Amino acid sequence: EGCAELVDKLEIVRYIGGEYIQMRDLMVHETALHLEIPGIMARTLYCSPTEQKELVVGHLYTQGFIHTPDDIASLELDMEVGSARVTLKEINQVSPSDSLADGPVFDPQILLANQQKFYDQSTLQKATAGTHRCALCDDSGTYFACIDISRHNALDKLTGKALLEGVSLADKYILTSGRIPMDMIQKAAAIHMPMIVSRSTPTIAAVETA
Repeated sequence: EGCAELVDKLEIVRYIGGEYIQMRDLMVHETALHLEIPGIMARTLYCSPTEQKELVVGHLYTQGFIHTPDDIASLELDMEVGSARVTLKEINQVSPSDSLADGPVFDPQILLANQQKFYDQSTLQKATAGTHRCALCDDSGTYFACIDISRHNALDKLTGKALLEGVSLADKYILTSGRIPMDMIQKAAAIHMPMIVSRSTPTIAAVETA
């Protein structure tokens, strides 16, 4: 998952047992990605410096700018300067559905096993306490996972990765390491995801929106 590109060790001073101790500590990188659809939209995403193509495609999808990756005429990604310039075949922003069709039923024991594996494999989050992780799962197991400093970006990356690899979202669920506020539910609904799962708490607004 590109962990080596996500972190570095910095010199810090830690206060332990009445003493100031100099040491090196693992910290995560953050970068600014300026995303633009000329004449339509421009915004800056603060993100981890990996899987940025997946982030752009997923963000365009969750925000309703595209239906599929085929709606993108061109995507120019410049990692050096932190920019992504997108042109669309048609400019037709869509709104997410107000409701979802009845989704599949998942085995709760397999879900719990997937979740335990998810946390066991979240080594970077444990080491830094500075990242979030999302995984795409169903009763056959875990397809893949994505990491970012932002839980919203991690979900967008996962969405973009699924779209680019032709993996259906409608019959799976997402495991996430972060809490679930209303905007995470809105993102899940926008990609027609039937379920999102976390050990962390949802907000009341998120519950009502779901």
